[in-house]
Amino acid sequence: MFRIVSLFLGLMLWPAFAARAQTPPPGPSEQALQAPLDLKDEKPTQDQNLSAGPSAFKAFGSVVLVLGLAGGGLWAFRKWGAKRMPGSGGSRIKVEETLSLGDRRFVSILKAEDEKFLVALSPQGITLLARLDNSEDPPFEQALDQQMELNHPMPVKDMEALLKGDLP
Repeated sequence: MFRIVSLFLGLMLWPAFAARAQTPPPGPSEQALQAPLDLKDEKPTQDQNLSAGPSAFKAFGSVVLVLGLAGGGLWAFRKWGAKRMPGSGGSRIKVEETLSLGDRRFVSILKAEDEKFLVALSPQGITLLARLDNSEDPPFEQALDQQMELNHPMPVKDMEALLKGDLP
């Protein structure tokens, strides 16, 4: 039994001893790594103090520089870039008032140069409801009521009379 165990252990340990005996000599790169370290090359290491000044001044200077660049970029964007963005509008068309009707539907008064328009905005599109008169300047609700009256169903007889011009 002892012979079997010793034979088994010998077979198990034999590759380890054989591999150790066949280790090749170290190459030139391994020899350079094993050579003593020479610190006379004047390169800084972690233990050496650099005479670059306090780092708090560098950090403060970096923050001032970044904030200055951000502020300058924002100023330049407001001066030249905001007018070129889509939806920024122009100087000739203004939205004077908007009323939400719910479900992504709106009624707005637009002013283009010296004319005012009442428009309806919906997901299906934009509809011109009325051209508002500048001299009278009717209130928003009055113009909306006038347009809503036109959209009510009308009996056929009344419609025929209206088309013929019989109704007052």
